[in-house]
Amino acid sequence: MQIREQIKQVNIVLSGTLDLYRIWAKKHQLNYNALVVLYTLNDYKRCTQKQICDWWALPKQTVHGILLDFEKKGYIEVTANEENKRERLIEFTESGKIYASSVLEKLYQMEENAMYKIGEEKRKQLIESNTKYYELLKEEIENG
Repeated sequence: MQIREQIKQVNIVLSGTLDLYRIWAKKHQLNYNALVVLYTLNDYKRCTQKQICDWWALPKQTVHGILLDFEKKGYIEVTANEENKRERLIEFTESGKIYASSVLEKLYQMEENAMYKIGEEKRKQLIESNTKYYELLKEEIENG
């Protein structure tokens, strides 16, 4: 297989994986971006809007709108960051934790099942290969 075909296959698989999350989001009356914000808050417990934007390469306005919606629904609370007064920290309320669990608990289980079925060695290879490809492509783009 030629390298362009291999790159195409990698991109197809990456895009398809992200589409699975879009499908899961839709099943829970969310869009993909709202799901990744929910996912991130659940993983990190407390973070800033900027961190969410940076981690997922999402526009600030998109994340801000999602956070406003979550705040209106009582899922998150926003507080001032004592270390940096310009930043606001976002974390779940108790009802937000319950909501996040209702959306993410089964998803986490399915992710874990899929990773378990891959096996330990292939999981390591998957992480190492994806990390290396990311680092090399990042270097190429930054220098290109």
